[in-house]
Amino acid sequence: MIKRSLSRIVVIYSLSFVVAGLSGCSVLGKKSEAETAANTAYYVCSGCHGSDNVRVNFMTPTINGQKKGYIAATLRDYRDKKRIEPLMNGAVASLSDQEIENLAAYYAKAQRGD
Repeated sequence: MIKRSLSRIVVIYSLSFVVAGLSGCSVLGKKSEAETAANTAYYVCSGCHGSDNVRVNFMTPTINGQKKGYIAATLRDYRDKKRIEPLMNGAVASLSDQEIENLAAYYAKAQRGD
């Protein structure tokens, strides 16, 4: 139990650093909003939610093809800690409203792979 809690904490901190790094890259690299959303999806989200329409496990929801408004509202709730899930709270902690909108649009356009 302690080992599992410790590994979750390590993952949370790691994701926080990745998100912070990606936020900086989007400003310095002058990437398009779509490129930044794709990078965030790949480096932050796909670790749990899967990439290429392949879910990592049955406990993590598939977000490909979900409605844009639902994804954006959910991400804002996790960021603002209205919904508590330590991995998600850490992963989206530094995302701006615009980055959340871009990420939601990216996943809304992706095809579901259920």
